[in-house]
Amino acid sequence: MVVAVNPRAFLPMLLVGLAYYAGAWLSVHYTITPEGIAILWLPNAILLPAFLLLPYRQWPLLALAALVAEIAADTPSFPLWAAFAFGLVNLFEVSLAAILIRQRVRTPFGFERLRHGAYFLLFGPLLASALAALAGAGVYLLLGRADTPYLTLWLLWWFGDALGLLLLTPFIVEAWRWLERGMPRLRWPVMLECLLLWSVVLALGLTVFEQGDASGMDFFFRLVWLVPLGILAALRLGILGATATVMLIAVLAVWQLVAGIHPYATSMPQQAVWLTQEYLAVIALVSVGLAILLREIADQRESLKENERTLAAYNEVLEERVHTRTLALEEANRSLRHANEQLATMAATDELTGIANRRHLRSEAQRELTRLGQDGETASAIMVDLDRFKAINDQYGHEAGDQVLCSILEPMRQCLRPRDLVGRMGGEEFLILLTGVDQAAAAGIAERIRAAIEVLEIDYDGRHIPVTASFGIAQWDGQCGLDELVRRADEALYRAKGAGRNRVECHGA
Repeated sequence: MVVAVNPRAFLPMLLVGLAYYAGAWLSVHYTITPEGIAILWLPNAILLPAFLLLPYRQWPLLALAALVAEIAADTPSFPLWAAFAFGLVNLFEVSLAAILIRQRVRTPFGFERLRHGAYFLLFGPLLASALAALAGAGVYLLLGRADTPYLTLWLLWWFGDALGLLLLTPFIVEAWRWLERGMPRLRWPVMLECLLLWSVVLALGLTVFEQGDASGMDFFFRLVWLVPLGILAALRLGILGATATVMLIAVLAVWQLVAGIHPYATSMPQQAVWLTQEYLAVIALVSVGLAILLREIADQRESLKENERTLAAYNEVLEERVHTRTLALEEANRSLRHANEQLATMAATDELTGIANRRHLRSEAQRELTRLGQDGETASAIMVDLDRFKAINDQYGHEAGDQVLCSILEPMRQCLRPRDLVGRMGGEEFLILLTGVDQAAAAGIAERIRAAIEVLEIDYDGRHIPVTASFGIAQWDGQCGLDELVRRADEALYRAKGAGRNRVECHGA
């Protein structure tokens, strides 16, 4: 079977391979100081955008192209095994960064959101470059060419790779997105503003990075001159313009540093390289970070405007219908209020007895205890449980049991005040909360209820049903919660049951 291969599938591979080789060649020939110190490494910053923007299925071809380009660029200076090892280290760095970033950014990657920029900074320059530097520094030690300590080699590799990613990757990604949008038409005022800004950057850059007199005040402030220009690029030219401006500043700084020119009061080349790397990193973070923030704010503002326009259109439609639907809405509202009232009543009322159900009673009782605690008043709880209620259900039927439950409510109401709370806790058990009543007074009330229930005349289907109830009483101590108060009343109730039923017992008595 013949498999047809689309030639276009190899185009990204070819372009990335050539660009990777060009980046490696530039890094080796134009970003190395006379002392042999690398300032930044560009190839990884070229490969990472491809890994971030192209499908996973193209990664093997891109990796192969990058590895071949790495070997071609390194073999004039390093053995084949070292060039191959360097290529693998760089592929590890780019792959790790791309995988971590794409896992966190589910949408197509871009620098339109601060969150995306933060993921790029964390997983690329900070994490992946640092981890890859551990292996890269080891390869240099195996070559036996370096008399530099391993830690210094690690820092050199890390800072060089990180700076390359920080400077070049945002520019490539934004340029890629700009091309995908069909290269939006550039306005002449914008082009002139770019040329003017970059001309000023070029003029200042040739002055800023010259060796200065450490005794003059301008020596301490010259490097700051380019920072406002980077901020201005972010404000006026967007992310792509800001990244291009940062790239121009980096070219000027690296070009002069390679020529042995720098504005730092140090004679140590390594120290000058590190200071330049730090300076360029700060410029990139400030300028590109501000541009990303402004883009996100602009997108959010545009989204809000679009939502406002949509809302205004909906409002116009609704206003046209208001007059014709007013009466229907009022009627619907009345029906809804009535239904809500019914639902509220059903939610708070025991279906059989019509008194408060367990949930509503507990809510009201807890609220009442809170109020009583603030006022310094007392309260007592009475637990009521019908005696041998299961036997009534078994002997007379559940309908008779329901009639008994409803019949005992009237004796309770006659002995209670309107402000007292009463509700069904479940089955044949009821709870009464007496406000402003101590345990002794509560016992008298419970005794009256007990006596009234004992003499009830309950007839069902021509048969008389005798009914008695047991009572447990507990006085609130002003501190415990409702659950504890009910538990104490339950203990007294169980004691009443154990003492023969049809009696009143008090907690702690």
